[in-house]
Amino acid sequence: MLAQLQALEQTIIAMKKQYTVTATELANLKQRIANDDTPQKIEALQNKLNQALLDIDTYHEQIDQLQQNRQTLEQQVNELHQANQELISQNQDLKDKNALAISRAEVIRDWLSKIDHSN
Repeated sequence: MLAQLQALEQTIIAMKKQYTVTATELANLKQRIANDDTPQKIEALQNKLNQALLDIDTYHEQIDQLQQNRQTLEQQVNELHQANQELISQNQDLKDKNALAISRAEVIRDWLSKIDHSN
């Protein structure tokens, strides 16, 4: 029976040591949990991610608007180019008509000059 009591006493001592180690580990874990800023870091990162996604949406909207503006400008450039070509053609027609008018005026002047000399 003495051996059993000594064994029981040894078991109690071992359990007290284990309790002390476990209590210390528990206190350390509580301290680490209390000082753990991982949830705040995760929340901050999530907020940054959400803002980045909003920024991306905004950039996509701006890109779409810029592409629409580009298409509008390209259409205006094409229209202006076409109008310019028409003006170039009209200008050439006017140059041709002006040259013809000058030529006819010179012929008329020559005739008038001959008429004046004959009188």
